[in-house]
Amino acid sequence: MLKAVSLFGRKKTIRPFKNFYAEWIVTLRTTLLPVLRQSMSSNSPHHLLPTHVDTVHTHFQSYYAALDLAASSHNDVAQLLYPDHRNPLESPFLWLGDLHPYLFTNLLRSFLNDNDDFDLKESGERLDLGLSGRDWNVVTAWGSPSTGLTSRVEQIECGLRLMVPAISARFRDAQKGFVERVGAEWGRSEREEGAKGGIEEALEAEMDEMTGVFLDANRLRRSVLSDIMGATSVYQAALFLEGLAQFVVGLRDHELLGQFERCKMVINS
Repeated sequence: MLKAVSLFGRKKTIRPFKNFYAEWIVTLRTTLLPVLRQSMSSNSPHHLLPTHVDTVHTHFQSYYAALDLAASSHNDVAQLLYPDHRNPLESPFLWLGDLHPYLFTNLLRSFLNDNDDFDLKESGERLDLGLSGRDWNVVTAWGSPSTGLTSRVEQIECGLRLMVPAISARFRDAQKGFVERVGAEWGRSEREEGAKGGIEEALEAEMDEMTGVFLDANRLRRSVLSDIMGATSVYQAALFLEGLAQFVVGLRDHELLGQFERCKMVINS
């Protein structure tokens, strides 16, 4: 009987991706996020903010570049699509292995919606809500978003509404093909000698298609982030990246995760 371990014994990454992710998140939490916040303070030199905004954006882009490399170079796409290094708090926000791109646009939209009725007279209240000590340009960054920015956000959202279903459909088709081809070859291997090669060929073909889908999903995530950076001012981008970084880091907060895991789901009989 064909052994599953031999069938799936494909080449793996020398260094597990979860190790890279652990280091990446530590750098974001302990270095880049604090520095970005400091650069938004009123006593920080203005010329430093663009550099720190670019550094945080590059950090996110480098993460997706590493994902692409792991998927395309080391045949790890199955592990990346269903990552075991993600905790139960992170999992609901994942789409094809990583954060859903809707998260980026929803976060961006929250800044627009929260400031629809922005009033400079209320700035004192806003300072009490966590903006105290920040540069005035940061405090008022989302106060009066331009028509051009609003229009660009709508364009980005429209593109997502077209691309996300299309990529999801491709993944469903790839998964269906994987099950049909490998399942059929597996059944044939039980009846015929020398059928292992057919299973491995089918596995290779369908995994290649899943890799293509995964790379396209990553490309979409990366392009949405780049589009947001291109559409916003440096002060708006700083607040957006701060929010995104805090969200990513917050999902791995040990106290919050502990509270989540202590919650028990009651199933009524």
